[in-house]
Amino acid sequence: MLTPDQSQTEARILIVDDNPMNVELLTTILEDAGFQHVRGETRPQQAVESWLEDPRDLMLLDIRMPGMDGHQVMETLNAELGEGDWLPVIVLTAQIDPDTRQQALAGGALDFITKPFDASEVVQRISNLLRVRALHNATHNEVQDLSQSLETQSLTLQRKDRDLEYLAHHDLATDLPNRAALLETLEQWLQDPRIPVIDLVMLRLGGHEPLERLEGHAAADLMLRETGQRLQGCLETLAGDTALCGLWGGSTFLLLAASEHGLPDDTLQAMLESSTRTLRIGQYEVRPEIVAGHARTTEAGHDTGELIRRLMLTLSRADRRQLPWLTYVPELEQAARRRHRLEHDLADAHNGDGLSLLYQPKIDLAMDSVVSFEALMRWEHPELGPVSPGEFIPVAETTGAIVNLGEWALHEALAATARWRAATGECYPVAVNVSARQFEALTARGHTLTQAVRTALEHTGTPPGCLEVEITETAIMHNLEDALDELHALRDLGVSIAIDDFGTGYSSLAYLRRLPVSTVKVDRALVDGIASDPGMRGLFEAILAVSRGFGLQTVAEGIETAEDAALLHELGCPVGQGFLYHRPLPEAEACALITPASSHRARPSEERSERSARGS
Repeated sequence: MLTPDQSQTEARILIVDDNPMNVELLTTILEDAGFQHVRGETRPQQAVESWLEDPRDLMLLDIRMPGMDGHQVMETLNAELGEGDWLPVIVLTAQIDPDTRQQALAGGALDFITKPFDASEVVQRISNLLRVRALHNATHNEVQDLSQSLETQSLTLQRKDRDLEYLAHHDLATDLPNRAALLETLEQWLQDPRIPVIDLVMLRLGGHEPLERLEGHAAADLMLRETGQRLQGCLETLAGDTALCGLWGGSTFLLLAASEHGLPDDTLQAMLESSTRTLRIGQYEVRPEIVAGHARTTEAGHDTGELIRRLMLTLSRADRRQLPWLTYVPELEQAARRRHRLEHDLADAHNGDGLSLLYQPKIDLAMDSVVSFEALMRWEHPELGPVSPGEFIPVAETTGAIVNLGEWALHEALAATARWRAATGECYPVAVNVSARQFEALTARGHTLTQAVRTALEHTGTPPGCLEVEITETAIMHNLEDALDELHALRDLGVSIAIDDFGTGYSSLAYLRRLPVSTVKVDRALVDGIASDPGMRGLFEAILAVSRGFGLQTVAEGIETAEDAALLHELGCPVGQGFLYHRPLPEAEACALITPASSHRARPSEERSERSARGS
């Protein structure tokens, strides 16, 4: 911090601020710097009287004070000045707008110190002004020099104002227009009758996180800046001069383009493709990942707030659907409201508000009999009606409600198994699905799947052998080591484990060898139509051979025709399930299939086979 010279430390300084803490802070700063005659006053009227009785060398004056503000203090003191006298005032203010500065300068202020205070700046500015005062007091000629100095300071302030104006409208990392500048431009364009159509594109940049972990913030900022410059150049080339690219915030860009008819889709596509070309950042080659939402004033309206809201909604939907970009249409609003409703209502759905389990039988293909069931969740919304699992399960996974739903399904399925066991005297295992997000959410809460399973088994009094956990390849491979620990714990508990949707994910023999699983469920995509597809047949035979080699049971999902069922049986697939046999059934109907009177036969398959033979 600057140390004032000996003559300056003798200067008498009066601090006028209605906030005692500011007075105390400035007093401490000045005394620490060596100033020996510092006095503070929190009452502006008394400060005026004190100054008139005993003028000081310098006044530090707050602008905003009750009763008498800083402008009034300067006006009162200036009225009492004699010819040739001047009022040495530095204004203290948190206001940086030009009007406040201009009013203070007009009232006689010679400099500004902005709040919060910076000790070095305070001492520097006071030292500067005291030096100017010394020059003023020396000779009349030096007064002219002082005038020039003040003019220089004024120009400096103007330059700083311009700098502040630039910083207020630009992002420091990318030097692109920031959110304030983008909104200001958008408002101006919306009010300009010469601009009939405005396209808005909001892009979220991905792929920078690994670079940031490897090289730090500077490298990530460089990637952000390079992407922004690339977008700006591409936008100017494709859309002309009436286009602007800026940083909305974080790693999200906003592009504005004014035109007569709107940007064609191929222009937007070309711009996105250009922005995802590989970048060279230091020693790394990085390919930006872009997801974008697009809106046009002709569809999304001319209100700034609504335009931005709809644009962000479109970006969110594109991200959720894993699309590179999506254009706003009014139907997105309805979809968003529906999703919001589902998110809200799912929180209590497992308490009995329409949620239920259905049970789809698994069939011994050789004996044509039921051997087990898969529990499938269904939701009958009280107002929206039936909601597909393909719709509400992803919502539950996103919100975290999947944990509660999963635990509810586990308890319900095991309770049903216990009732079937009581009715038949036999254990008909039930399979419960576990998703990758459910697995992650349990871990995030400090819980484990094994804990949830053990609790459900104990609560329902069901033997572990009556439960099978179905987990997808994706859920396992997302965090293989943690998944292995969890699956081994489940196996040690006595629960069997099946890999669901096998053949659509990683399908690696290396990981299959490591997993403590007992069953492989071949995805319906490799089953439906197998009787008429030699290639599919060959693939299934390979999977069957691998499964046998590892001592695993194979279950074919999605059997819908007698021809497919016959071929699967011929190939030696032991178990299958699908609509050929049964659709998912309520608990009571599932129980009826396995009671002694039913002989455990999958009777619907016989009927369908007969109809198929008759060509009906």
